Amino acid sequence: MASTTQFIVEGGRADVSDFALAKRIADKLHDHYKGHLWAVFVNSTEKGGVVHIKNMAISTLYGYVLHLTHVLSDPTLTCVIKAGGEILERANFARGKARGEYAAYVDGKAPRHQNIIVPGVVI
Repeated sequence: MASTTQFIVEGGRADVSDFALAKRIADKLHDHYKGHLWAVFVNSTEKGGVVHIKNMAISTLYGYVLHLTHVLSDPTLTCVIKAGGEILERANFARGKARGEYAAYVDGKAPRHQNIIVPGVVI
């Protein structure tokens, strides 16, 4: 089976340990919630840093942010699984394997950022 993990670097510095942690988190999300389009960005700094988790099928703007110290102190990445589940629930998706759902409404998104449903158009 071919790997579906891709790395995209957008400007700034590229830290190998950030990539390794992002891959570990993405793999954990994929194992727990198969078929979803997860995007993970790790930004470490000398004083800590953050992990951004998004489900690209739900929103490219909204996601979940975890403090890096919290993630690093959780060897089983339970906090990551909970964050992924929270993202799915806000879009009214079941926690689990993707079923090809479309996020018509996402709890917590600004009204101007809600998805637009056009009758007869399938995305």
